[in-house]
Amino acid sequence: MTPALRRLIAVEAHRRAAGRIATLVHSLGTGESFAVRAGADGFTDEESGLSARLLPDGALEAGASRIRLTADGDVLFRGQDLTTGERLTGRAGGGAIVTLYDGDGWFQYHLVTDGT
Repeated sequence: MTPALRRLIAVEAHRRAAGRIATLVHSLGTGESFAVRAGADGFTDEESGLSARLLPDGALEAGASRIRLTADGDVLFRGQDLTTGERLTGRAGGGAIVTLYDGDGWFQYHLVTDGT
């Protein structure tokens, strides 16, 4: 899974948990920050140009990937890239930190929304 796709998944997981789209994503592993621009039907990772949009069935479409995310309790989520079959899990409880686990390891992001 690409770093840009992981960031977009973190933004969507945060949106579902907190009800807001992040405007900035800080990668706690690399120290890098990435701007996110909200759009009419989704959002874009400004660094990569990769856009994500929410499909009517609730899946997230980002480039060639279609990601299904489902809540697993109040904090946990799980998902799968329906294009590649890759699975992921994570934690996003509505706070500012999202942790994502995929086949490449684990990744933590601090998400900033307008007003936080």
